[in-house]
Amino acid sequence: MRKSYLLPRLILLALVWAFFFFAFDPLLKWGMIKGLEKGAKAKVEIASLRTTFLHPSLRLGGFAVADSKDDYRNLVEFSELSFSAEGAPLLEKKLVVENASLAGLRFGTTRKTSGKLLFIREEPSELVESLKKESKDFALDRASDVKAETAGDYKVDPAGLESVKLAKQLEESCRKDYEGLAARVDAKKYQDGLDALKARYEKAKSEKNFAKQAKDYAEIGKEINKLTGEFKKDKQEIEADAAKLKDSIKGLDEARKKDLAAVMAKMKLPSLDTQSIARMLAGPLIAEKTALAMKWLTLAKKYMPANSKGVLKNEAPRGRVVHFPKEKSYPTMLVRRLSLTGELGLEDPLSYSGVIEGLTTQPQVYGRPATALIKGAKGARRLDLKCSVDATGEEIRTESALSYSGMPVGQLKLGSPASFQLEVTGATGAFDGSLKTAGEKLDGRAALRLAGASFRPDAGNIKAAPLRSAVEAAFTGLSSALIESDITGTIKSPKLSIKTDLAGALSKAFGGALGAEAKKAQDEARKKIDEALKPYRDKLDGLTASKKAELDEKLKDAEAKVTGGGDKLLKGLVPAKFKLPKFKI
Repeated sequence: MRKSYLLPRLILLALVWAFFFFAFDPLLKWGMIKGLEKGAKAKVEIASLRTTFLHPSLRLGGFAVADSKDDYRNLVEFSELSFSAEGAPLLEKKLVVENASLAGLRFGTTRKTSGKLLFIREEPSELVESLKKESKDFALDRASDVKAETAGDYKVDPAGLESVKLAKQLEESCRKDYEGLAARVDAKKYQDGLDALKARYEKAKSEKNFAKQAKDYAEIGKEINKLTGEFKKDKQEIEADAAKLKDSIKGLDEARKKDLAAVMAKMKLPSLDTQSIARMLAGPLIAEKTALAMKWLTLAKKYMPANSKGVLKNEAPRGRVVHFPKEKSYPTMLVRRLSLTGELGLEDPLSYSGVIEGLTTQPQVYGRPATALIKGAKGARRLDLKCSVDATGEEIRTESALSYSGMPVGQLKLGSPASFQLEVTGATGAFDGSLKTAGEKLDGRAALRLAGASFRPDAGNIKAAPLRSAVEAAFTGLSSALIESDITGTIKSPKLSIKTDLAGALSKAFGGALGAEAKKAQDEARKKIDEALKPYRDKLDGLTASKKAELDEKLKDAEAKVTGGGDKLLKGLVPAKFKLPKFKI
């Protein structure tokens, strides 16, 4: 063979080999770091990355993502990720991994160097800032010299009330939502189906063959039952969505309580409402944890696959593409099973292990949701996490449940240093939480039970001696507490409802120390807020009632046409009987 033919090809092979041996791993490492830093808005570190191509594999070590809100802390880190790819799918340009391993997964670890990125500033969470402000503005400046006339002289501006703003938003969204529900009552679709079945019935009625007629009637009957069943299902879904719209109005009551707390704060009086006190105590802490969870959800959704099967998409501008079915079709990327190990907590960490199954870029091709199951145990401590991510349908749905009992709580600070702060030490905690998402919508709840705790109130900001003494006495002998939270809304705009039995202790202390005049002042402030909100609330209630009546009437009319027409057609589906000739004797 000639050198002029062989030499260039050998040089090309050598260059390709040199690229993958010397340049591919550094370029892949650089690309991963830059991509993750863009999402995390903080430094990402990868100590080592090694790939092989003869037996396709990847080994990544020393991975860490810094916390954008804490320069010297990591959000997450792990020691090693490794996997080997199957050979056959690579021929189709697809990466399929049977078993992968993730070791040393930890959260909230400390860093030796700053993880802050230059020229990148993360916007503060609206939820965190609002609850911090509520807690900071919780007034504790005045005591028994309060007079009810204080509230009587106070003027409430409707434009500044959160409840009024929410009522206006609900009015606009209510109108749009009910219009959307009404548009879903598509009686014409079902009427067209009934008309087609009626035409088939007329044709079958003239059939002379008894057996064929009976068969046609049976098939038409099945189609009628199927059609009316689909309508009833759609009707139930529309009614369920309408009920959810009605429930959304309940948010006005919580907004009204926030307004009351704000008015009391402006009069330099603490709110006696337990919900307002609960938000002051546990709001900032829960908001920070919620904001972190929403950040992880947002980051995860950014890298989740789009709703497309991908492999069945025709890209050609002209002509026709014929797809030949295969016995086994692989997604573009699939990790069937990922085993993981790690530790939870910095002091006396809890070791855990688990498995994640069905990680893929094309869930609709794979046809199954991704699932995770993680467990850990150490002495009296127990960790149990279950999670599923279903992206096989029209929208991504997730469902997760976390239980962690026997959790050591060294120190926990509730409230705000600017108003009132409660330090909790030496407690053992038990956390139970669940969260469901459907697209952007959230529905979750969480509860933290503290036992064997010591509660130390910081009442230094309370100037009035009677109130200060009452607050300090409220936590004497207390050793347990329950903090609960419900989350609704969307990932971008979550809404929190917070409860704690600690609020009851504070409410009694405030009520006892401030006396009847403070209660009268609060009642007067509530009356003013209700008067300002009333016209907007009445307008919203009237709109909701009228739109609900219109929807009910439309559903009733559609049901009469569809089910009534179907029942009438079913009655006619009786095969013609042979008539015996009459004989005269």
